[in-house]
Amino acid sequence: MKTKSIVIILMAASMALFVFAGCYSYIGHQYYPDVPYYPATNPDHVQLLRHEPGRSHIQLGEVWIRPDPGMSAAFVENSLRERAAAIGADALVIVVDRYFNRYIVRGYYRYGHRNYRERDIVGIAIRYR
Repeated sequence: MKTKSIVIILMAASMALFVFAGCYSYIGHQYYPDVPYYPATNPDHVQLLRHEPGRSHIQLGEVWIRPDPGMSAAFVENSLRERAAAIGADALVIVVDRYFNRYIVRGYYRYGHRNYRERDIVGIAIRYR
């Protein structure tokens, strides 16, 4: 009887671990409120910018990634492009890069809707007018 209880507890704990591991996402996005939704764009055409663009644009939302040590810069950039393209962005302005470059772009960009971890790379998805 005691062994059966231990087995049931271990099974429940392992199931809970799989559920929580399935919820973890190393990449994500968040739309800004009151911003129109646009159809997805081609990820190959999404620009990654490290400065404010000179063209007129609107801010769609934030895209972030938590790179693992084994991820290459090319993989991270392609992942950011794909996520930005999925929400209709023409470009992604990297405002925080605490993994590869450790810098913050300041400007009129609103950002900070989430609590980002120290390894995150955060960009503002924009669409040109």
